[in-house]
Amino acid sequence: MKQTQQKSPKNDGTPWMKWAYVGVALLVAVAMVGTYLSPMFDSSQKAQIGNTAQIGYTIRDENGTPIITTDQNLLSSEYQKGNLVLLANGMEIPVGGVVSGENVAVIPVVYPELSGFSGFGLLGFETNAISEGLVGMRPGETKVISFSYGENDFEMNLSEEDANGIGLNFTEVSEGDLVPLGLTASPEIPLGNESNTTPALRFGKIIVKNPDSLVIAHRYGSAEVTLNAVAG
Repeated sequence: MKQTQQKSPKNDGTPWMKWAYVGVALLVAVAMVGTYLSPMFDSSQKAQIGNTAQIGYTIRDENGTPIITTDQNLLSSEYQKGNLVLLANGMEIPVGGVVSGENVAVIPVVYPELSGFSGFGLLGFETNAISEGLVGMRPGETKVISFSYGENDFEMNLSEEDANGIGLNFTEVSEGDLVPLGLTASPEIPLGNESNTTPALRFGKIIVKNPDSLVIAHRYGSAEVTLNAVAG
């Protein structure tokens, strides 16, 4: 891929790469990244429960903005607009597999280089939706899969003190700003960046800002998935 100069997001006031953590149980990752050269994968087989699929994908937020993708053309297009999008390799994932909704799959990020994060984190709610959505697809087919979180709103209500404690500048942030969150094994939000576990990156959006508090949501909207190959 042609080297693309990294640009800042359009909102220069966004605290784009400041530390913030959200406590989510870190369990066994279900996503494995690799190349797709194994001869065991059938180019014509329809995906069935129990198969293993190799996919390309784009994860989008609730407004349809891409967050992470395997599509280098999309990455280049978004960077030219001044938008930050992460680039990843394809994912190998079981078809029809189900894990705990709070399970975290850590996906290595190819570009740009991340500092302080183990990779990009997808929750079990999201990997389950992708896994179930693959059933019946054929190699080469592309499908948009919406995410659902049940009764979980995945919103963080933070006081001004707590927001500053996790690395945000409360006076500078605004509604609509994106902030990086770290998915850790801690059930609580560690203040002062104190964590013994390297977190997985997850983006949150400030959806409400009051004079002395704010609310950050870290839900995603959908995954555009292309089935590259299927085995099993």
